[in-house]
Amino acid sequence: MIKTALTDRLLQVALVGLILMGVGAATVGPFQSIIGIEEIGFSDAAYALIVTGGAFFSVVASILVGIYTDQTGRFREALLAALAVGAVAGLLMFFVPSKIAFLLVHVVLFPVGATAFTQYFAISVVAANENPKLDRSYAATLSRATFSGAFALTPVVWGYALVQGVDVLAAYAVVAFANAMALAAVLTLWRRDHTVSQTAKSGKGLLASLSELTEPGLLLRMVLICVISATNGLYNILLGLLILNNLGGVESDVAVFAGLVAFIEIPVMMLTVRFLRVISASFLILIGVVIYGGFLAVLGLMPSIGFAWWLVLPAGIGAGIILSIPIGYVQNLVADRAGAGSSLLSVNHFGGAIIASVIFAIGTSVTDYQGVAMIGAVIAIASSALLFVLDYRQARRMSPAQALDHDRG
Repeated sequence: MIKTALTDRLLQVALVGLILMGVGAATVGPFQSIIGIEEIGFSDAAYALIVTGGAFFSVVASILVGIYTDQTGRFREALLAALAVGAVAGLLMFFVPSKIAFLLVHVVLFPVGATAFTQYFAISVVAANENPKLDRSYAATLSRATFSGAFALTPVVWGYALVQGVDVLAAYAVVAFANAMALAAVLTLWRRDHTVSQTAKSGKGLLASLSELTEPGLLLRMVLICVISATNGLYNILLGLLILNNLGGVESDVAVFAGLVAFIEIPVMMLTVRFLRVISASFLILIGVVIYGGFLAVLGLMPSIGFAWWLVLPAGIGAGIILSIPIGYVQNLVADRAGAGSSLLSVNHFGGAIIASVIFAIGTSVTDYQGVAMIGAVIAIASSALLFVLDYRQARRMSPAQALDHDRG
């Protein structure tokens, strides 16, 4: 399967693009708040408003672009436009670092450029649909693992560069270069005459497409998936706080723990997708949430940081499942619409981040960090159990052949 995947031209476009996007995201992401607040001079409240506005616009842009590519089949043109915007945004912040530039880049230009992320996953779906030897779930998982690998490795290199005295604003030059390289890769690997088939076009109008995306059953499943994704958001919020306050660790322990978990995630992503041949996606998600939620619930209860290292393995296994399997699941909610289905990934990301923030804010008002972790774990496990029950009942109403086809995507 891996040989088939790596020799498919359309999937090559997605994989190369996701590597470069992982580099760009990991370069700017950790320092965005430092640049916005410390370098540019925004207040905490203003910065929070900018981030929220940018995230919301990113969701809207991803959905509209997804609907457009489904209508027209012009995935290549939409991707080239997004990459060009991303390159311009990086150059603007690098050469003209100002409040106006930061506002324009992070609220408008980066969100438009970031639509390339969901487009890459849409392209992986189209590639699998047009290549009978390529499994769709495998293509989606390989794409996610590729992005995760680049995202995990980049901070090591970028951290070394910063130690050598490179200006933190150079992160935006890296983003511009990554987008330019991705644009060149699309032009090279995806010739203009290599268009997607007519089956990739939905022909549906904007209102019809939006109506399809707001179907009650789809919305309920999206809410549950967002709650499940919020578990990872809580992990990102709580990991450092629990290690420093509950386990007696130091900042370097946080970095090492997160790095080890990230490296375990990648092989787990590639291995667990094979289980979709024998069990449903929702049941596999439930297993992942139970493992990951269990890790999060007991992390702060460890006697010391020394004991916490034993939790790296279950954390990586659980994270590998909940960061990869839901991608194919979400795309399959609108199985015949590669663009719109993949645009829901941005909804999932945004919704998960908001839910994690709400759980943290409400939780810390009534309990400590460990209590918040337990609350988040219980909510996630309950949500994944409900998702499994919904899909189990739906599968019982379908014929065995239809149910198997639905799970495999």
